[in-house]
Parts: sequence; C-alpha cells; structure tokens
Amino acid sequence: KMIFDGLSAVGDDPILRISILYKADNNPNKVDLGVGVYKDADGYTAILKSVKEAEQFLVNNQQSKGYLSPAGNPEFNKAVEELLFGKDHPVVKQGRVATMQAPGGTGSIRIGADFLKISHPDATVWISNPTWPNHFAITDMVGLKSKSYRYYDIKEGQFLFLEMLEDLKAAKEGDVVIVHGCCHNASGADLSNDQWDQLADFMAERKLVPFIDIAYQGFANGVEEDAYAVRMMAEKLPELLIASSYSKNFAMYRDRAGAIAVVSPTAQANEINASHMLKIIRSIYSMPPDHGAAVVAHILKDDSLRKQWYQEVDDMRGRVKKMRLLFVKKMTEKAPNSGFDYIVDQNGMFSFLTLLPEQIQTLINDYSIFMMANGRVNMAGLTENNIDYVTDSIASLFKA
Repeated sequence: KMIFDGLSAVGDDPILRISILYKADNNPNKVDLGVGVYKDADGYTAILKSVKEAEQFLVNNQQSKGYLSPAGNPEFNKAVEELLFGKDHPVVKQGRVATMQAPGGTGSIRIGADFLKISHPDATVWISNPTWPNHFAITDMVGLKSKSYRYYDIKEGQFLFLEMLEDLKAAKEGDVVIVHGCCHNASGADLSNDQWDQLADFMAERKLVPFIDIAYQGFANGVEEDAYAVRMMAEKLPELLIASSYSKNFAMYRDRAGAIAVVSPTAQANEINASHMLKIIRSIYSMPPDHGAAVVAHILKDDSLRKQWYQEVDDMRGRVKKMRLLFVKKMTEKAPNSGFDYIVDQNGMFSFLTLLPEQIQTLINDYSIFMMANGRVNMAGLTENNIDYVTDSIASLFKA
C-alpha cells in the first residue's frame, strides 16, 4: 500500500467556492458579497496611495534583499507595537511585550497556537460562536482542545454578552479565550468599552488568558479607539497574546503583513517566551517575507504618509458605514417587515442577514447575489451602483 493513497478529499473552502461560482456566473448584475476583502465605491480592491508611495520609496532606496531574522523587520515590530499599545503603555516600558512579524493574521494566530501548545498543552481554547473558521482549524491542527462560547444569535441578529460570560464560567484556570479586538468576524457585533472592562475583570478573577485577534484596527471607530481592548486588557491581566493583521487596514492582502505579540508577567519571563516563539518561527518558515512589513514600517514612521494613511482608513471605514446605513434605509422603505435595523450598529465589513436558508439560495440561484450559506455578507461588496439591485432582490423575498 502506498502511503499517500489513504486520504479522502477535503471539501472546498466555502468562501473560495462562492468566489468560483461568482466568477462562472454570466448575469451582468451579479454581486459578490462573499469574499472578505475591502472594495471601494467602484467595487475594486485598490492599492492605497500611502502604500504606493512607500513602495516607490523602497524601490528607490532599499539596498538589499538579504534575510532579516526570524523576528522579522524590527522597524515594523516597533511601529505596530506602538499602534497596538500606544506610546507609553506600562507593559512596554516594563519590557513585558515581545512583538514578532508574521505572515498575516493567520500566520500570527498559528504561531500563538503553537506557543500555547508548548507552554500550556492542557489548556482549552474557547472560541466564539460564530467566528472566523480558521480559529477552529488552526487550534485543531496544532492539537489543542477547543470549545465554543455563545456570542451572537444569527437568526435574531443579537449580540449575546451575558450568554458569553455564562459559557465562560465553565472555563478552567489557564484556559485561553480567543476574542476579536474589534469588527467581529463574522457578525460585526462588538463589545462596548464597558463590556470589555467587565470581560477583563471576569477573566482576571478566573485566571483566564485572552488571545486577541485584531485584524481590522481602524474599521470600527478609528485606529486609536479600536485598540481599547488590547491596551486595557494588557493593563488588567498579567499575560495575553495578540495576533494583528495589516491586510485590511493597509489593503495589502497578498503581501501578508501581520504580527504576534506576547505579554508576559515579568520582563524575565518575556525573554524566555520570546525565545520559544522564535524557535517556533524558525521551524515553520524560518524568516518572514519583508515587503509588506517594510511598507507598513515606512508609512508609520513617516509623519506625512502616516497622516495620509489615517485618512485612507477613515475613508474606508466611512464608506462601509455609509453602505450599512443606505442598505437599512432602502430595506426599511422596500420591505418594512424585513428587520435589518441591527446592521447599522455593527462594525467592520461583515454582518449576517437574518434570512432563511432557502431565501439565501434564492438570492444566489435566481438573482446572482452571492453570499455565505449562513447569511454572512461583506458590506463592502455593496456600492451605490448595486445597492438598488441588491435591496430590490432581497425585498422581493418578503412580498406575499
């Protein structure tokens, strides 16, 4: 028997499957609300001007393509650490943070999961229901136990904060809780600052460890505002992990710029923890790719480019919020009983439409409006050109 012939096929990734169906569809009015990337008012994922300028600077000034180190670009690590923690955060001043570049948010979470596997192999990782599917996939792949906690009711369009706390009461000391720092993927429902405070106190009391996944900093309320959970939890809890991604807020998806940060109880523990993370990195991919990180580093250390980037993030956030408002306004006019008001208060690119499975299939099959089978849509896929077609099509589902 051959060693490679005992496997059965793995099903296609649902998001990629939707993308394939969309590309194969011939309807000139087709709309892709499935793929999770930002799109501008023309439905295009453009390169930011600040990124273009930084790339040109690198072309003209970069002297070498030699390796850096397993930790990656040191200027990038310093710049994103400041973006996450601010300028004078106590844990940074105390030498309790180690930040390492990684290939995107996915790579960051993978390094964090591998680190948990060697530092606390008996921990259960608690993951929100619903969540980004890779949270479960990565946890399972490294051999950690996982459990889900209630977070959002898709049918009712409701955030379940009390139920979340109720479920986490079953977590044991040393268990890890993955939370989305802002713009929860896939519900768009975020904790308020008061709720973040409550959760931090709850976790401190029960000695739970937060693993904060922050992939959309700037897309909820602003770059500084969206760092609230990271900064506050780092003050209240002795240890945590933070996986951050710069794919969305720099619109550099394919360049894979991300970082994993560990906060340790002491500076001495931090050195030890960092050494283990570097060992993990060395064994997976040895050195991270530099281009995306070098671009981010250059933008964040150049006052003019940084200011331009802040404006571009504001514009992206503003466009998505505008589409949320317009969608709800038009749906309220066209189908007053459709009940999509909750979408206005949500953050980031994603929301669930409170539709029945057969209604979702009708939108895909009859109207070529593509979305996930559970109703998750990318609000950035809406534009002023397609909003009427989309809302007319959805409204038709509510007519007797």
